[in-house]
Amino acid sequence: MMFHNTLLSILAMVITCAHAQDSVPRSEVIQFTSSGILLEGVLNLPKKEGKVPLVVFVHGSGRRTRSDYGEFISPLLNAGFATFRYDKRGVGASGGTYVGVETSNSPTTIPALAMDAASAIMQLKHHANIDSTRCMLIGASQAGWIIPVAASYSNLFLTVCFSGPAVSVGEEIYFSWLAENGDYTVEEASSMLQSYQGNHGFDPIPYIRDLHQPSLWVFGDQDQSIPVERSVQLLEAARNSLQLPIQIQVIPGVNHSLMSKDGKYADYVGYILDWIKTHR
Repeated sequence: MMFHNTLLSILAMVITCAHAQDSVPRSEVIQFTSSGILLEGVLNLPKKEGKVPLVVFVHGSGRRTRSDYGEFISPLLNAGFATFRYDKRGVGASGGTYVGVETSNSPTTIPALAMDAASAIMQLKHHANIDSTRCMLIGASQAGWIIPVAASYSNLFLTVCFSGPAVSVGEEIYFSWLAENGDYTVEEASSMLQSYQGNHGFDPIPYIRDLHQPSLWVFGDQDQSIPVERSVQLLEAARNSLQLPIQIQVIPGVNHSLMSKDGKYADYVGYILDWIKTHR
């Protein structure tokens, strides 16, 4: 009888330990292929059994890695979401060649970067712990161009862009030159943008007009990098003419990083998470 009780105790301990391990957040290094290029990132899974929603993060400009968007990871994991961040092509452990986005190369570079994000989604949809019907893209800055294209390549649940331009690449570069690198205020640069006659390069509007899944766009009204006023106008025009599920939030007094002059960040992570939860 003592042996029987001891055996039951051991079995209970094994089951308890196994269950405890299942409930601990865990991470996996994931490799995936996009247009013949091998890319790599890290998948974080929450303390939850079964299939969970997935958020894939899309890069802004520059040589970005899987270390970006760290402020989102704990809140999303605690809310029961898996997250995936990968090294941009040509950066970190990802193959391929890094290419900066310019007006001249943007019609090919933006779709290539969008295919990377879509390829990550398409592979992770087959992961045993991922709910393939609830996969989302979140990204900042340059991701405002990339995410609408990626959404046309894959079936997504939601998309979120913050500080992402809805204007063409040429317009964004011109505005940034005026407001960020020049001697003009955001308001002056916005006014001068109306007379822009240069090369436009990639234009996201045709893809934004095809965003039939709910999308959230968050801006800071003191952004010196992208023309927020014009971006909002374009998003509202697409939403109103096509009855698209686009939600726009402009946060007063914050810049491209969604930070105020006194160095305080707006609670954009909380706002985005609350918006996502309304669609669960």
